[in-house]
Amino acid sequence: MPSGINTRLPHKEPLIFIGLLMEESGSHVTFVAHFPILPTLAMFCEAAAQGSSLFPLSPDCTIGVVSSFRNSKLISKPFQCEAHLTITILHTFNNSYLFEFKAFAPDSQQLLATGEIAMFYTSL
Repeated sequence: MPSGINTRLPHKEPLIFIGLLMEESGSHVTFVAHFPILPTLAMFCEAAAQGSSLFPLSPDCTIGVVSSFRNSKLISKPFQCEAHLTITILHTFNNSYLFEFKAFAPDSQQLLATGEIAMFYTSL
């Protein structure tokens, strides 16, 4: 798990899916997701929501809440308990974000799942 993530996410094993951070820029992140079983579409969505915590948001934004998932699709059946997820910021407004995610098979880079997540961030 990338350093600092355990302070931003309340999740514990086996429900934390974030592994190695592979790439980070201002508008997208790519990371390895580890799943305890072959992932379902819901697990890819959860991994993407967890992955949104990898973006360097304002220090005032300490809690992220999913407000909706849309256009989520399982494209190909996964055959491994690991995937590479890329999350891109599509739109922002104040503390609200719309993210796009794509999940790929780690060995072939075959597209496994796609979708969008609307989230808003607040503080305690």
